[in-house]
Amino acid sequence: MYREAVVANGQMFANFDKYLSMRDLYFPYVGQYNHLSGRKNHLVVSVNGKISYMDNGWERYFSYKKDALITDVKAINRELGIQLQINDMIHKYMPVYIRKIKIKNLSSEKKEIKIFFYHDFCLNETAIGNTALYHPDLNGIVHYREATYLLISIYPEISEYTISKKEESSLKEIEKGQLSFNPIARGDIDSAVAYKTEVDGNGESEFYYYIVAGHSFDDLEEKLIKLRADTTEHFVEETEIFWKAWLNERKEIKRSIDEDIKELYDRSLLIIKAHMDKDGSIIASADSSIFHRFNKDHYAYSWPRDNAFIVMALDRAGYGHATKKFFEFCVRTLTKKGYFLQKYLPDGSFGSSWHPWIDEKGNPQLPIQEDETALVIWALFSHYQETKDVEFIDRIYNQLARPAAYFMMNYRDKKTGLPMESYDPWEEKRGVLTYTSATVFAGLSSASKLAHLTGNIDEAIKFKEVSEEIREGILNHLYDEEEGRFIRMLVKDKNGKLKKDKTVDASLLAVFFTGLLPPDDYRVVNTVKAIKERLWINEGIKGLARFEGDQFHRVNDKYPGNPWIVTTMWLADWYIAMDKIEEATQLLKWAVERKSQAGLLAEQYNPETGDPLSVTPLTWSHAAFCYTVQNLNKKLYEMGI
Repeated sequence: MYREAVVANGQMFANFDKYLSMRDLYFPYVGQYNHLSGRKNHLVVSVNGKISYMDNGWERYFSYKKDALITDVKAINRELGIQLQINDMIHKYMPVYIRKIKIKNLSSEKKEIKIFFYHDFCLNETAIGNTALYHPDLNGIVHYREATYLLISIYPEISEYTISKKEESSLKEIEKGQLSFNPIARGDIDSAVAYKTEVDGNGESEFYYYIVAGHSFDDLEEKLIKLRADTTEHFVEETEIFWKAWLNERKEIKRSIDEDIKELYDRSLLIIKAHMDKDGSIIASADSSIFHRFNKDHYAYSWPRDNAFIVMALDRAGYGHATKKFFEFCVRTLTKKGYFLQKYLPDGSFGSSWHPWIDEKGNPQLPIQEDETALVIWALFSHYQETKDVEFIDRIYNQLARPAAYFMMNYRDKKTGLPMESYDPWEEKRGVLTYTSATVFAGLSSASKLAHLTGNIDEAIKFKEVSEEIREGILNHLYDEEEGRFIRMLVKDKNGKLKKDKTVDASLLAVFFTGLLPPDDYRVVNTVKAIKERLWINEGIKGLARFEGDQFHRVNDKYPGNPWIVTTMWLADWYIAMDKIEEATQLLKWAVERKSQAGLLAEQYNPETGDPLSVTPLTWSHAAFCYTVQNLNKKLYEMGI
């Protein structure tokens, strides 16, 4: 079940489904560890003794408070005559999740209302050895395992609570309408708390439910003391002020750009920020619903590729101070040989992978996607262009830019001048890719400029020369005169000879967006023409697929694949570069039409129904949208529109 809303603060992150259930709760990193792993933390309502789950009889409307990472959700049950106004948030710097609920009685008769909160935690991603207990001093339930402690409580008070073995289940007590006050349980457990109130006819009642995360009982107590001293209401107020101030730092977007595009742009910046960990990683998605559909794995990893595109969008939006942590994270994760591995956990450890370290004949091979190394260096120079912070560049050059540049310079085929084989941006095919080669060109060109900035003139010359050799190699070996366009890649046959893979792939747009060739170069124009002819989906919701025959979450064989936000925005970027403003604007509006009620963008969509596929939200989708809006904004300034 896809996510409808997210809240976060750099060390704590929560996801919610369409039934208002918390499904993912990460702490102490954004993306690590998930203490729910997709399990439901239900919200259950009792009105005059009648129990109602959110999936039956409720109208639900999702949005956010304007310019803030605080939800603004409305749930209405007309049969019960009740409305809930819900605001979810995580404090601006403390790991404290707060759900503010305003109950409105829609009838003229007084009602006895009880709101139950059910918890199904698996702390540190395991059901083994969990303990939950009622703590009288903290006035709440504490779930703990190892150094992870979660305190659950209610202001003004918990009316009822229970803790149970999962096989007995606290849900059974909820369904009976009364919790038993059982004070402790261990193992695979669940728990529940309730708030009881009477609401006069057409009246209202308000309360706060909260979860405080920490590493010990003492840690929880210290945080709770501050929460009580400042008040829960103040925590909500100051967090809303913080988000509005943070968003106000962005650079101006022209008034001539449609309001719905600007609104999604602002929301996207907040969604991107939510996926950024305080220590520098940026996760692709915290939506764990992919787990059961994706080889028992998820997207809560930091991919250098995604992140490079993300930080470029953030830097151009005016958040250069926020992206420095990412480059410092890159310093910690770059291998000593100068390349990045496939993906990383937020703590910097190497993530799961499906890329082998030997080929089919048992020969060693690097299981890398070299674009990830190249794009980070390209993004680093882009960071300098936006911030002009030469001191940061001077400090990080030796640790990041230099080793990465030497790797890219040396990891090449001597005959063609092109990079050696690596995996494509979609992590499926291995070969000498046009896309990867173009990103390496951009990476080395950027490394040359960074070397010049830091006084390393000989290296600047050397990196520039190699980038030009790669450029010539691309034009000589990866442009197919017969096809009249660039090909996806060169791959080795059984005899070790290179053969052409002519599959049309949206990532071929890299020959334009990396600066390898101008957008109006005939080779670029021909390639874009093939991409539009072969990958544009003419039926249903339309949009641009990744490549011909894409099988990932495939819906119907009559389509080349499913439409992606990222690929469609790449096409929009080309339109902007060609001064085709109307065409680009239509694609931005296409993306706006794809957003969820609350403004979340998925990775890809069902081409027939428009339903989100894979994960929601995908951070890269939001960044791609922002980057295209920025390109449009810049072009409109240039054109004086």
